[in-house]
Amino acid sequence: MKKILLLSTLFVGMLTHAQISEISIISNQALLDNSISGTSIKDAQQLLQRACHCTVSLNNAEAQVQLVLPQFEAGMVSPPGRFQKEATVPYYPFPAHDYKWASSRQDGKVKLQLTADSWQGVSFGLYGLLQEQLGFSFYHPREMIVPDLSKWPLQDNATFEAKALFDKKGFHLHTQHPLELTEPLHNPELPNAIGEVKQYIDWLVRNGQTYFEFCLLESVDHNKWPPHAKAMVDYCHQRGIMAAVDVSLHMIQQKTFQLYKKSAHKEKQVVKSLQWLLQSEWDIINMEFATAEFIGGNKAKREALRLFIVDWMDKNSKTKLMGRKHVVRDETEVMSKKKVVEPDSAAIALDKKRGILIHTVMCYDMTEAKAPVYENENQRHMFQLLLKEMKQRETWYYPESAYWVTFDNSVPMLLLPYLSARLSDIDTCVKYNVPGHITFSSGWEWGYWLTDWSIARWSWQYSVDGNAVPRTPTDGIEKIFGNPVITNQVKGQLALQQRYLKDKELLRWLAASTVTDELPFGFNKAFQPRPHDLYKAIRRKIPMERVNEYRQTALPDLRRFADSTLSLLKSTRTRGLAVDSQRMPLFTELMAGLWMTATRAQHKYLTLEYLLEKRAAKLEHRKYKQETLLDSAVAIRLKMMPLVQEMETKYRYPLDRIAREMKSYTSYDFGYLYTVSKLHFWEREEEQARHNKYGFTYRNIYDVFKIIGLKD
Repeated sequence: MKKILLLSTLFVGMLTHAQISEISIISNQALLDNSISGTSIKDAQQLLQRACHCTVSLNNAEAQVQLVLPQFEAGMVSPPGRFQKEATVPYYPFPAHDYKWASSRQDGKVKLQLTADSWQGVSFGLYGLLQEQLGFSFYHPREMIVPDLSKWPLQDNATFEAKALFDKKGFHLHTQHPLELTEPLHNPELPNAIGEVKQYIDWLVRNGQTYFEFCLLESVDHNKWPPHAKAMVDYCHQRGIMAAVDVSLHMIQQKTFQLYKKSAHKEKQVVKSLQWLLQSEWDIINMEFATAEFIGGNKAKREALRLFIVDWMDKNSKTKLMGRKHVVRDETEVMSKKKVVEPDSAAIALDKKRGILIHTVMCYDMTEAKAPVYENENQRHMFQLLLKEMKQRETWYYPESAYWVTFDNSVPMLLLPYLSARLSDIDTCVKYNVPGHITFSSGWEWGYWLTDWSIARWSWQYSVDGNAVPRTPTDGIEKIFGNPVITNQVKGQLALQQRYLKDKELLRWLAASTVTDELPFGFNKAFQPRPHDLYKAIRRKIPMERVNEYRQTALPDLRRFADSTLSLLKSTRTRGLAVDSQRMPLFTELMAGLWMTATRAQHKYLTLEYLLEKRAAKLEHRKYKQETLLDSAVAIRLKMMPLVQEMETKYRYPLDRIAREMKSYTSYDFGYLYTVSKLHFWEREEEQARHNKYGFTYRNIYDVFKIIGLKD
């Protein structure tokens, strides 16, 4: 590992003593005229100029530093990638896009020669050089780290190579939730809406991603939206990546776009909706096939309709149909009481043209033994399904980088185990040759940009002089700050969270209650980790032995986690770290997220101890005298409000859109960080405990009937 890091340092870090006066990108006209490579060449030219404060020209053979691009012919057809060549199932093509740089010195000039086989390879090669070797960090769609390149790396005879670990790699923006780009994606009349979408697409390309997707909502204006959609799709294609839209067959929840609404003449409605969608040349339609209509019932009709859609799209478009499999174990096991006719060989062959995304949730990987989500012990059944489906159709992995709702950035907590879980899953996918990795993204503030950016970088294997550069959960921190104290701080915090939040399962306590947690028995499904005894039961029902059990396990673990986290944070604070102006806001944001997570544990400790003491007093027939516990919890929340307010001044998108009440295209009349603005879940837990009220309607901000689709 030391050898690899040394080689990387030699390639990037050996600097000339002379000031660089000119860098030139050597390109033929075909590359400049092609929108994929040409746009990236122009962008790289501007970025380099910002970094070196020198002339960055085109085709000057006398420049001190020359980036020499391959010579392509106009209209060249890029060769298929190795994933497509190896496919044994119907496969949606994407060009080969691996690349390699080789440095040399000729006549006193430094030349970096790029080898690539496609327009995309040239594009990704330029950005890969900038980010992985020259010090740029494209960590957020609206921000980046620009290095000082007044002196240039001059190491001779070195190579930097990039191998794509996935053919389809990118992000699904879960815009059923009121995220940063939910409004720009759906509202053509929002000022600079298309500009914000393009800014995100640029971020994808700069990070070597090949795929862009979001949830389309039924609330979109069906007349005004198609030109807006076409502008997005066209820009994706101009930049050389795939454009995808997520819709449903007939799901009414969360305003999801439905291909049909009425039970009669479904096929006719579906065709009309598909024709409306395909006014834009989407590469992929990711369709949710589960519907309320089919729950507990007619699998045969569902399969017939699915085959109808696959057949229609195969005959009438070049768009590939994908569908997703949720983590709910029994979703596809619900069978009709009627006899199901086995499909014939033609139907089987047709169905194989439909791809599938295997979904997992939260900060758990697909192979770990303990993942208490959606009433499962773990998610290993999804791993087994992935291996099975790969044998019969194009199959991609589809994990989350945040869960929102009441789990992570809405609390807020910065859950670092997302990093280790996502990297572990990437390694698993690479081991089993999974061709696609699409990340389900739910917001970037409070440090969650780090998870998305890390995943994007991990989707490539980089090598220096033939030696693979290691990927680690904290390599993004190391890249941005280059400071071992900060890297070790985050490593230590990740270890603490892994030990306490996952291994000791404190996430059951730190996540806020969901609506379903508080529904009556039979409806109170467990979607996220929650305590084995709900808070209502702790207050009213549990026996004394269970009170003592929680006193001996949950309470001391919450305190130890909070104390250890805060102690580690304070140790870094006292170091007097020299962090420059570009990086200080990022350092502040990450430390604030970790501080908030520790304080959340303190707050939960006090509210839980209050409940346990109230229950013990009831069982022991004595008067309760510990009201100060709840008062202390309130004091902690109020103490954290200035930090929330400070962080809100640094949000990268308008506060009114992401952290306030508003009229939304979604089922939520507020932005995704609205609950953070007043630490809503903290205050709600205090009031539930104080007033002994645990119904789902108590101080509830969600319009449940709107979310489940029974109300507009």
